[in-house]
Formats: sequence, structure tokens, C-alpha cells
Amino acid sequence: MPDLFPDTTTLVLCCLIIAGAQLIYATAGFGAGLFAVVLLAMVLPDLRGAIATLYVLTLLTEIWVLIHCWRHARLRLVVALLPTTAVGLWAGTELLAAGDVVWLKSLLGAVVFLSGAWFMIEQRRRRNEVDETDTTRNGPPTSRTKRFGMVPSMAVGFFAGGLGGLFGTAGPPVVLLLKGYRLDKGAFRATLLLYFLLMSVLRGGSYLNAGILTLREITAALWLLPASMLGTMLGMIVHRRISERHFASAISVLLVILGLLLLIRGGP
Repeated sequence: MPDLFPDTTTLVLCCLIIAGAQLIYATAGFGAGLFAVVLLAMVLPDLRGAIATLYVLTLLTEIWVLIHCWRHARLRLVVALLPTTAVGLWAGTELLAAGDVVWLKSLLGAVVFLSGAWFMIEQRRRRNEVDETDTTRNGPPTSRTKRFGMVPSMAVGFFAGGLGGLFGTAGPPVVLLLKGYRLDKGAFRATLLLYFLLMSVLRGGSYLNAGILTLREITAALWLLPASMLGTMLGMIVHRRISERHFASAISVLLVILGLLLLIRGGP
């Protein structure tokens, strides 16, 4: 057993966390990384090792899912984000490698809390938009697509890269940007996954260069891989049987609670 896990009980807890995170990913499509990293930060004494291990598992999942939907991705939107994402990844990785763990856990708690709150606000806004669409169904179709300039895209790329390098939680700023383009469900999902996959490739190089990703973390990820696969399969079943909207709302509330707990608790 890799020394990332102090004992068998910790390994079992990590398996449950990873299975739950993948269940969330397959059911709701968001929140899995935030959910996993905050709980792993509470269970494992090595925050950097936990983030690197989760990175390996996430990379494998991204490759598997993107194989089936890459044709729908909007490559231009992804390419526009990559230059500043690379800079943000470097900065975030340097902070992760050199930062104080207590401070990083407190920052992680704040990020998770704000992300959960943002997801709740976003879900309510989307429900309001659906209601407005229903009331004007017989009216002429209107285009509400936004076009963002270079500066906002560069800022989003840098912020997402910084969060990705620090915690592997780059989702919220990129999701917010892509939502503005009003992509259909398939294009939105594929574009987001392509961005995450390319960022993961960049993040892997940064982690290797900083000594954060080693054979220990890769081995630990392989130990957790069966739990990850099980969670994904269960999530596919759950997705077909419960309301995705209600499940997503529940996960948003859970993220807010977890963020508050980590923010208050802090420390190793």
C-alpha cells in the first residue's frame, strides 16, 4: 500500500470519497473535484499528494469521456484560454509546492464555499431563464449569445489556471465564461472537457517539474481506480433515476457546507 495512506482505514475512506466524487460527476456533471479535494484534505495529512493523486484519476476520466464527444468541442474557445491558463498553472503550482499547508487549506475552504454558492445562484438563474422561455414560447426566437473580448478570456484563463494548479478545481470561472456563449448541451460539455484535458496535460508537466507528481501518487491513483470506476457506473444509474436538477442543488449545498467546515477547521 502506498505510503500516502497512513493505514487501511484511511485507504477505505479515500476509496469512498473517490467513488462519491465520480458518482457526482456522472450524475450532475460538476462538483466532483471540489467535493473530492476538500474531503481528501481532511483525511490525508499530505495535501499536495492528495491533489496530485486526484489529478491522475481526473485525467483518466477526462480522456475516457472525451473520446465519445470530442467532435462537438469548440476548439477556438479553448485555444483562446490556453496561454494565460499556462501562466496561471505555473503560478498555482509554485504556490502549492512552496505554500504553507494550513494557509492552503483555508484558501481551499474559501474557494469551495464560494464555488458552491455560485453553483446555487447559477442554477436558480437557469431555472428563471427556463420559466421566461416557457412564458414566451410562441414569440419569435431571440439570440442571447454573448461575445467576450480578449481581456475577459485572458483573465478567466489565468484565474482558472491558478485554481487548477493549486487545487485542481478550475471549473467555476470557465463554466461561467462558456455559459455566456449559450452553447448547446453537447457542445458545452465537450468544450469544457477538452479545456480540462489540455489543462491537465499542462498541469502534469508543472507537477512533474515541481516534484509534486511522483511514482507514489501514480501508484496511489491506481489503488483508487476501482473505486473511481465503481462510482462512475453508479452515477450513470443514478442519473437515469433521479432529477438531475435536484441532485445538482443538493451537491451545491454540500459544497457550501464542506467549504465552511474546511475554512473553520483549517490546519492539518
